[in-house]
Amino acid sequence: MSKSKSVRTLLVIGTVLLHLTSPALARQAAEPGQMMQQAARQQAESEHNRYEVAGITDPVAFEAFFHKLQEAVKAGNKAQVARMVQYPLRINKDGGSRYVQNEQQFLAEYDEIVTPKVKEALLAQNVRETFVNAQGVMVGNGELWLGQSGGKYVWFAVNL
Repeated sequence: MSKSKSVRTLLVIGTVLLHLTSPALARQAAEPGQMMQQAARQQAESEHNRYEVAGITDPVAFEAFFHKLQEAVKAGNKAQVARMVQYPLRINKDGGSRYVQNEQQFLAEYDEIVTPKVKEALLAQNVRETFVNAQGVMVGNGELWLGQSGGKYVWFAVNL
């Protein structure tokens, strides 16, 4: 049985026992979605944090950030994507680097930064199959680099 099935089974058993032993406590129990999220967080914390070498302290929160970034790019929500970027954003192209200084510049240059190649790499990437090192979390073949800055997860570099 997989770990996720085991966790779900334990949650169901625990909920049934809670209902049988204390109806008052059962009414106060969290929604099933919250219970599943908490169980996933505990499972991830109990397993090795595959993003730890990149300085990422909460793998569940990082993966949620990753999926939100994918959703925002897929939807073309430029403003939301811009809020997920760490400025200055490093842009590497043709052997040189330049920097996007702020959200306004990012929004003005969005289509030159989020190219079809960058978008495709992000949308095709399974977060749990990313390459991770001390530099950060690499998406695709290095098209995007993600990491943690303080308590915030960010997109900090792009290779065009």
